[in-house]
Amino acid sequence: MPEQLFDRTSRGCTVEDLDSRLRTTILALAGTELLGDAASAAVACVETRSVPRRRPGVFARLLGSDPQRETLTAAVLLPRHLLVSVTDTRTGTTTALSGRLADMTVTEVDPRLAVDTGVAVFTRWSNRSEAESVHVALGGDPAGASFKDMLRHAVQAAKSG
Repeated sequence: MPEQLFDRTSRGCTVEDLDSRLRTTILALAGTELLGDAASAAVACVETRSVPRRRPGVFARLLGSDPQRETLTAAVLLPRHLLVSVTDTRTGTTTALSGRLADMTVTEVDPRLAVDTGVAVFTRWSNRSEAESVHVALGGDPAGASFKDMLRHAVQAAKSG
């Protein structure tokens, strides 16, 4: 059985309460994608801190493999879209993506591959030419589980309506 790679903790919050790097990229993306005021339109918002459980081994460090890093992830559920932003806490590098709920497929991470509490979201993300799966980090705590349920229900409602 694979080991758990990250300790994840989520907290429910408003867009205004997000880490400033996450908030800035989320709001900028919403503006670029013409999604309106994400702060006031948000149905749900969660911020997740992911901390690697262990450091890479000596050989991995010697061979220069990219170590797993601590990240902050924001997921903002809008009426018709999901916005996701991830910040590498060491480098400060932040990326953001948006996708339409009606085009999404949300699945659990295959437990044979990894032990993880997040979800895989498959869709054609903003600024991408083809559909692809993106991992959305969520904690196994009540805030992460609640957001996961809300996202699944929102995707189902968008596809049926």
